Amino acid sequence: MAVTQEKALAGSAAGAPSTATTGMVLIPAGSFLMGSEGWGEFESPVHEVYLDNFWMDETPVTNAQFAQFASETGYETEAEPGQGAWGYHDGGYAFQLGLSWRSYALPERRDHPVVLVSWNDACAYAQWAGKRLPTEAEWEKAASGSARQLFPWGDQPPNGVQSNFARPPAQLPPTTRVKQFPANGYGLYDLVGNVWQWCADWYSSGYYADSPRTNPPGPPIGGTRVRRGGSWNVIQAFRLRCANRGAMPPSACTPNVGFRCAG
Repeated sequence: MAVTQEKALAGSAAGAPSTATTGMVLIPAGSFLMGSEGWGEFESPVHEVYLDNFWMDETPVTNAQFAQFASETGYETEAEPGQGAWGYHDGGYAFQLGLSWRSYALPERRDHPVVLVSWNDACAYAQWAGKRLPTEAEWEKAASGSARQLFPWGDQPPNGVQSNFARPPAQLPPTTRVKQFPANGYGLYDLVGNVWQWCADWYSSGYYADSPRTNPPGPPIGGTRVRRGGSWNVIQAFRLRCANRGAMPPSACTPNVGFRCAG
């Protein structure tokens, strides 16, 4: 299911999404410094961005939440029916026919983040929920909290207490249930280190140099979509920073990428 960027950003004006805001946190309007210097080459220049009020899901979307969406709508992800996706098996990653989000959505994993969902799948869920995907700027502001800091929890490097990361690959992705680790200053959980999270924007390495300073929507065109947050298999601590950027094709479905919604 293809989803345009305009639809992905629908409803991005200040205020609540069309559905109840249960399970969401209001991020207040204001300016923040986006980006970093001396880390990733595509995270500069640091620039001031003003964002209107927006709402952000407390956690990444879980298997249980995505299952409700699929059950009520009959939606099939890009890895279904029978198309398959990349997964870990017999000591390595390979494309596996029949693999989809359902393969990992076991009863004991109902509160784990859903994975093997593409950007298009994430947008479809968000529209059903009356929400949308966050912009890259919204995601970074929500992650860094009310004070500019390196990681969602502060400036100290991760040591395994703050988030799930540096896990070895396994046939069943070693995600953790949401809210297992402490929330950040805004009351948001699992911003980094459990799953990478899709954002609405197209990705451009040079976008920060000339992006709008108010509610930047991302480039108008591109080949890949922004992902933020690191994941369970990230081994370099610097990738868990609030300013760290990544990108993937919008049709990609992998066992370390999920999403959360905004409104």
